[in-house]
Amino acid sequence: MLCVTMRKTMRTRSFNLGIRFSLMIGALLLAFCAFFSAILYAYLKAQVINEAKDKTVIIMTHVKALGTYVKDSLRPRMFDLLSRTTTEDAFVLEAMSTTHVNLQVMKHFARDLPEYVYKRVSDKPLNVQNRADRFHVRMMRYFEGGRDRTSWQGIETIDGKEYLVYVRPILSEKSCLKCHGEPGDAPQPLRAKYGPTGTFGWKDNTIVGVESVAIPLSVALANVKKVALDTFVFGIATLGILFIALFGTFRGLVSKPLHNLSRIFRGIAHGNEPLGKDIPISRHDEIGDVTASFNLLARHLLDAQEKLKKTAEIEKQMIETERLASLGQLAAGVAHEINNPLGGIKLCFNNLISTPMDEEKRRQHIEIVNAGFTRIQMIVKNLLDLSKNAPLSIAPCGIAGIIETVLSLTEYLIGKKGIVLVRELSPDIPPIAADASKLEQVFLNLVINAVQAMEGGGTLTIRAQRAGASCAVAISDTGSGIPEEILPRIFDPFFTTKGMGEGTGLGLTVSKAIVEQHKGEISVTTSAEGTTFTVLLPLQP
Repeated sequence: MLCVTMRKTMRTRSFNLGIRFSLMIGALLLAFCAFFSAILYAYLKAQVINEAKDKTVIIMTHVKALGTYVKDSLRPRMFDLLSRTTTEDAFVLEAMSTTHVNLQVMKHFARDLPEYVYKRVSDKPLNVQNRADRFHVRMMRYFEGGRDRTSWQGIETIDGKEYLVYVRPILSEKSCLKCHGEPGDAPQPLRAKYGPTGTFGWKDNTIVGVESVAIPLSVALANVKKVALDTFVFGIATLGILFIALFGTFRGLVSKPLHNLSRIFRGIAHGNEPLGKDIPISRHDEIGDVTASFNLLARHLLDAQEKLKKTAEIEKQMIETERLASLGQLAAGVAHEINNPLGGIKLCFNNLISTPMDEEKRRQHIEIVNAGFTRIQMIVKNLLDLSKNAPLSIAPCGIAGIIETVLSLTEYLIGKKGIVLVRELSPDIPPIAADASKLEQVFLNLVINAVQAMEGGGTLTIRAQRAGASCAVAISDTGSGIPEEILPRIFDPFFTTKGMGEGTGLGLTVSKAIVEQHKGEISVTTSAEGTTFTVLLPLQP
C-alpha cells in the first residue's frame, strides 16, 4: 500500500522541489526588478518635473523683472523724452509696451531654446493676436476666484503633448490705464494702430490677463523611461546570474541530499533497502538533522514491525483460546446431541437382531439408523469446522446458513434453560465474502453470552437483514442488561464478570477482532430490559 501511494504521489507531482524553488526565486527577482524600475521611473519623473518647475520659475522671474523694468523705468523715461521732443501724444510700442517687450524678448529666447513656449494673453487685448485661448481663459477665471492665488503650476496636454505649465495673473495698475483705460485717454498712435478693433476699458487692480511658460515633458520623460527600462534589463541580467548561482547552490546543498534520502526511502518501501540500516551523516546542518531524524524513524519502524509481528501471534493465541473455551462450554450439549441419535440407533439395531419383522418394518428401522448416523456426522462436522485453527479463508457464503450452524450447536444449551428462540432471517440477503468458520465463532460467542445472561429463562432473538450495502445481524436477549460502569470495558482482553471457570474474558475481544478482519463493525446497546449486539458485514466482495 505504501509503495502504491508513493508511486501515485510521484506520478501526480508536477514539479520537484528544485524547479519550484527556482520558479519562486525567479518570480521574486522579476517582481523585485519591476518594482525597483517602477520606483526609479517615478523618482526620475519627479526629478524631471521638479527641475522643469524650477526652470519655469526662473524664466517667469526673469520675465517679471523685465516687465517691471519697462513699467517702472523705461516707460516713464520714454514718456518724459517724448514730451520734450514733440507736442503730439506720442507712444513708442517697442519701448513702452510691457506685453510687446516681453513677447519680443521671449521670441529671441525661443531661438536658442525653442521647446520653451511663452505667452502673455488677455480676454480683452488691444492686439487680437494676444487673445487668450480656452486654457488661459480658464486660468483667468481660476485667479479671479481667489485673489490670494499668485501662481499655478501643473501638467497640461497641448496638441497631444504633455507640458509643465507655469501661469501667473496680470493685474492692471493705474499706469496701465494710460493706454488701456478709456479710448479717448489712450495715446494717438495706439488709437491709430488698433482703432475700433482694440479693446480698451481696463479698470484699476483687476485681472486683465495671464502670462505663462510651458516646458514639454515628452522628451525628458522618454529619457526617463529609457533609463528605467535599461535599469530593468540590466537588473534582470544581473539577477539572472545571481539566480543561476542560487539554483546551483540550492541544488548542491538541499535538492541532491533530499533526493538521496527519497531514493533510500523508496528502496525501503520496495524492499530493496534494509529498514534498520542507518544512513551516514556527513553534515552538521538542517539536512544532517533530517538524516538523523530519518534514521531514528527507520529504527522506530523496525521496532514497530517486530512488535506487530508479535502482536499478531498474541491475537492468534487469543482466538484459539476462546475457540477452545467455547468448545468446552458446548461439550455437554454436544454430548447430549450425539447421545440422542445413538440411543435410537442402538434400539433399532437390537430390534433388527432379535425381533422378527416384515420387510417394511425392517426398512423403517434401517432408515432410522441411517438418519441417526447422518445427524451424528453433521454434529461432528460442525464441531470440527469450529475447532479448526486455519488462517482467514474468504469465500462466498450465506449468512443464514452460518447462523443455523451455530443454532444447531447451541440448541440443547438454549432449550435446557427454558429460553424461547426467535428467528427473523430475511431471505433477500445476498451471499457475503467471508470466512464462515470465523463468523460461526463470532455468533457462537454472542449466543452463549446471551444465554448466560438469561439464567431464569427469557427470549433469544436473532435477526438478519440487509442494511444498505451491509448485512446486519442482531442478537438480542431479555436479560438485565450490562451495567453502565463496565460497558466501556466489555471488549477489553480478559475482562469478564463471570465466575472462575465460566469464561476467559476473550470472547468479545476475539469477536471484535474477527469482525474487523472482515472490514465490519460490532456494536452494543443495553438497558434493564436486555442487550443487543449488532454485527455489520459488508456485502460487496
